[in-house]
Amino acid sequence: MPSRRDRRFSTTLVATAAVIVGLVVVGVTAKLIADSAAQSQVDERAAEVASVLEGASPKDFLAFNSGREVPESVAKEVADADDFVNVVARADSAVIRFQPKGWWAGFTERCVVAVVKDERTTVLTPKTACVRIDPEDY
Repeated sequence: MPSRRDRRFSTTLVATAAVIVGLVVVGVTAKLIADSAAQSQVDERAAEVASVLEGASPKDFLAFNSGREVPESVAKEVADADDFVNVVARADSAVIRFQPKGWWAGFTERCVVAVVKDERTTVLTPKTACVRIDPEDY
């Protein structure tokens, strides 16, 4: 027959294991909810960015700083966005990064990357923070 001390130790061990399993379940659930919310908001933001950049060309971003001073220019509209990070422009393309913000930001990493070329604009939503996105890869 187990001693009182052994029974108390077993009960404590089972309770501790139950708490750990409960915390893991809560953490995984929070991560899944955050991931779903993040993807939904990032997809919405990507659609907004695509709309703003419709008809844009890399030339709109080559002189980005001076373009920001032109009222109603695409450069000004991009620069005025709350989540705007930066523009890397070349003659053949411009890569624009936006770091969306939301309650889920602590759980997930997201970035909206717009690649503007003469023939089309592509908006991507990689599951990584904008600081980890290398514009040279686009």
